[in-house]
Amino acid sequence: MARSGMLILMDPTWDLEGIRAQYPALRDGTVFLDGAGGTQVPECVIEAISDAHRSGLSNVHGPFAASRRSDRLIEGAREAVADLTGGSAGGVVLGPNMTTLTYRLAGALAKTWSPGDEIVLSELDHDSNIRPWAQAAASAGVRVRWAGVDPQTTDLSVGQYAELVTSRTRLVAVAAASNLIGTRTHVAAISAIAHAAGALMYVDAVAAAPHFRLDLSLLGADFLAVSSYKWCGPQAGAVVAPVDLLETLHPDKLEPSSERVSERFEIGTAGLANMAGITAAVARRTRT
Repeated sequence: MARSGMLILMDPTWDLEGIRAQYPALRDGTVFLDGAGGTQVPECVIEAISDAHRSGLSNVHGPFAASRRSDRLIEGAREAVADLTGGSAGGVVLGPNMTTLTYRLAGALAKTWSPGDEIVLSELDHDSNIRPWAQAAASAGVRVRWAGVDPQTTDLSVGQYAELVTSRTRLVAVAAASNLIGTRTHVAAISAIAHAAGALMYVDAVAAAPHFRLDLSLLGADFLAVSSYKWCGPQAGAVVAPVDLLETLHPDKLEPSSERVSERFEIGTAGLANMAGITAAVARRTRT
């Protein structure tokens, strides 16, 4: 195992049959071994989503009771994700998945870049935290610099960032943990280097969120991305950032779409019932 990898141990006191019974997809004895494929969903999340559909939903901010229910579901999901990540509800951007949201943020941030600027990406990362940035950089005439992985330890050394990050660096993107080999990165130390140079820090915490507590400020993340289907929630994603930072960014959007943060980043109609599932999944994770 890698020196910095995550080791998941089985607690002998766990009631495995009781846990499996909470997950309908596991009741036939199936064992899901594809961690990158996501988690299965417990009954409480399924019921929360079903109840949302049963109650009647409508597009947000309308004059109808169904619209107000939708508004409450979205606000509840924002508050739940904020609790999970140590952020504020007003800075939670919701969407269909982390990849889509990262593309949206990359497009908005790239508008603030100029030719000759630089970004730093990591060879350890999932492509969802590489390609959106690399493509945005190419469009903006921005140089991409790469942090490499030690093949012996699978570690992403902090020392290299002191050389990679310069006064021209506008963004550093890194995973809090690898979804492939489990390496846990030294996010706070990398963030300190990025911030000292005036760069922003975008942290992919999708693979990390199921295994250790997240705290936006302790990690030094300006943006923290998660996906709820990695912690027994529905297929949905979120990016958490300070409200004042999001206020400075202006993504492409439709004319009638809201200008408010965080709604300006949430293109199109939300998966409204999934918002109830996010809240239920966070509540369950907190209890356990």
